[in-house]
Amino acid sequence: MMDKPTRATIEQRVKMGEDLARIDLRQLNLSGAKLANAKLARADLEGANLENADLSGADLSGASLREAFAAGANFEGAILKKADLDAAVLRSAKLKKADLSRANLEGANLEGADLEKAKLRYAQLDSANLTNAVLLGANFSQADLDSACLAGAKAEKVNFSRASLANAVLEGGNFKEAVLDEGVFRNVSAKRANFQGASLVEADFEKAVCGDADFSRADMRRARFIGATFGKTTIESARVFGLELGGPPHADAFIAQRCDLSREADGSRWVALAKFLKNPGGGEDGDETRLRRYVGPGDVLKNAELSFESGAEVQVDGKLEHCELNMAEDASLIIGESGVLENCRVIGGRVRVNGCFLERSRVGLEGPVELVVSKQGAVATTLQQPATETHFGFAAGCRLRLYIKEPQKRVEESHAARSN
Repeated sequence: MMDKPTRATIEQRVKMGEDLARIDLRQLNLSGAKLANAKLARADLEGANLENADLSGADLSGASLREAFAAGANFEGAILKKADLDAAVLRSAKLKKADLSRANLEGANLEGADLEKAKLRYAQLDSANLTNAVLLGANFSQADLDSACLAGAKAEKVNFSRASLANAVLEGGNFKEAVLDEGVFRNVSAKRANFQGASLVEADFEKAVCGDADFSRADMRRARFIGATFGKTTIESARVFGLELGGPPHADAFIAQRCDLSREADGSRWVALAKFLKNPGGGEDGDETRLRRYVGPGDVLKNAELSFESGAEVQVDGKLEHCELNMAEDASLIIGESGVLENCRVIGGRVRVNGCFLERSRVGLEGPVELVVSKQGAVATTLQQPATETHFGFAAGCRLRLYIKEPQKRVEESHAARSN
């Protein structure tokens, strides 16, 4: 019968590079053990004492650490794919850059743990305690964190896309520039949480508590906040097209000077807070309906002559062919990412191109006040500037084949000067 392994013998075997896959280390006292780069795939460490142990770079894929006590342990860069850490104590543990993909951390205590840039895709963290944990840049996409506690967590630039955090506690957490797209956050308590610059596109915050939370500059397009409660919630410069609130909120629900109601979140439709509160989500009524026109994806319009009055906004996500658009000086034409204008002529107005504008045989843009092309945009045409000159804005990465003609008045003056 083999002697039961001791900390000293395990340290020696690890030092020699021995493969300890499937080894039975249940209930063993390995506190402070030096096990860096250990090969412990599918090892059984259930109930083991790993306090302050060094397991950096170790391979613990598929290992069982159920109810293990690993407070202060170093798992930096360790591989814990599909590991079972159910109810494990990882308080103040170092898990920076560790791979915990598909790991089970249900009920685990990760209070104050460092998970910076760790991988937790599809991980199970139901009821886990992540209070004051450092999660900077970690990937929790499609992970399950229902009823988890992330109060005070440092979660800047964390990826929670399609993750489930129903009934979680996010109070006082810092989620600045985090990605929460299509995530489930029903019934979360997010009081005083910081979501500045975060992306919440199509996230579900039904019945969330968001008092004193900060969503400044956040992308909240088509997010669902039905039944959520607000109070002094900051949404300054947030992108709120399609935001669902389930009805007009009370007067002191939000703090902001303006919000972006543009479909593409491109800043083309800023509105004051009062206007947003009157009509959350960006639906139009009254004069605004009259001033807005939309060509949707799949729609094709050919050989049309259209005129748009002052203040009008035209959004094209479909296709226009051989059309002429006469725009008032302050009217706006927005070509969405799926939008195409081919062999068209646009006269005047402010033009923003996120899709394609193609007119190579003649002047396609005549006298626009402004031409802005995003990094996804493409323009191939001749532009005739107005007398006051066109204001240009070209993002890095945009595709241009643009011939710009000087203002007609300047050309005429130049010809007159030469003739004199």
